[in-house]
Amino acid sequence: MDALWQLVEDAYPGFRSDMEKIEKLLIDSIPQATPTELYSASRHLILTGGKRIRPALVLLSYKAVNPEGEVSYVAPIAVGIELIHTATIIHDDIIDLATMRRGVETVNAKWGNDIAILAGDLIFSRAFGFIGVHPVRKVSEVVSRACMRLAEGEVLETLHTGNASLTEEVYLEIVERKTASLFEASAECGALAAEGSEKEVAALSRFGYLLGIGFQMTDDLLDIISGENVLGKKVGMDISLGKPTFVILHALRNAPDGKRKALESILKKENKTKDDVKRALEIFEASGSIEYAGKRAKHFIEKAKEELKQLRSTPARRALEVIAEYAIRREF
Repeated sequence: MDALWQLVEDAYPGFRSDMEKIEKLLIDSIPQATPTELYSASRHLILTGGKRIRPALVLLSYKAVNPEGEVSYVAPIAVGIELIHTATIIHDDIIDLATMRRGVETVNAKWGNDIAILAGDLIFSRAFGFIGVHPVRKVSEVVSRACMRLAEGEVLETLHTGNASLTEEVYLEIVERKTASLFEASAECGALAAEGSEKEVAALSRFGYLLGIGFQMTDDLLDIISGENVLGKKVGMDISLGKPTFVILHALRNAPDGKRKALESILKKENKTKDDVKRALEIFEASGSIEYAGKRAKHFIEKAKEELKQLRSTPARRALEVIAEYAIRREF
């Protein structure tokens, strides 16, 4: 991830300094308090880092509209949105029975499901403490709507896990709600805080939305093609869980009959083995599904970059372009 932030710093000097201010506020957002187990669990993933892509989108969208704006004015929004993301991945890990995240134990693995659920709740509460007091009142409305869509996306994904007849349209709906919604809110809230014009707010909102779709598609692809323990989780996790992705859906439509039936059988199995995952990967490769998914991800990223052309040329706008370009060739 550091490679990306260096590219962003090159485009927008001062980025790292601005993000350090946001990072400090984020780390201080959850105190060390009692009950110790609850607060330690709540701080766990915040302290282990993360991409911080959403706070960066808030900051850069703000600066793209108002280059002279004070970071302190937008930092609470950036922190609030990152806290919401953290809470959702804690709850995600509970649902997925995940044991590793970012190279460390998940909250549920370390403290158990009960404390993990409550830690997520505490983090959500703290997030809205930051968001709710911001002078730009529409920010709360935008973030609240995004949180509702996040929950809807999580349920849709759960309902369709293992569904071999799922369409690409429904998969996109899941991605739009579960991932793109918070990317969209991040960019939109940055523009709103900067008091952007209707055109600027709409362009950045749309940029975040499209970037979020492309970003998630790339994540799904990395789950399949990267080395062991990419992103701190086992390769093939989506296959193991039977979660729908563009790669899986394309293979189900395009693999020869025998291989398609084999893939359907693998996805329906309750307990998948390493051999099952390996066999699925072979089917994806033979069906051209990995290449197809990469092209679809690139399509959305290119559309996202088009939205930025509606903004004036600034270092922050260029930094947003850098993030979009990196999203489809990343290895983190």
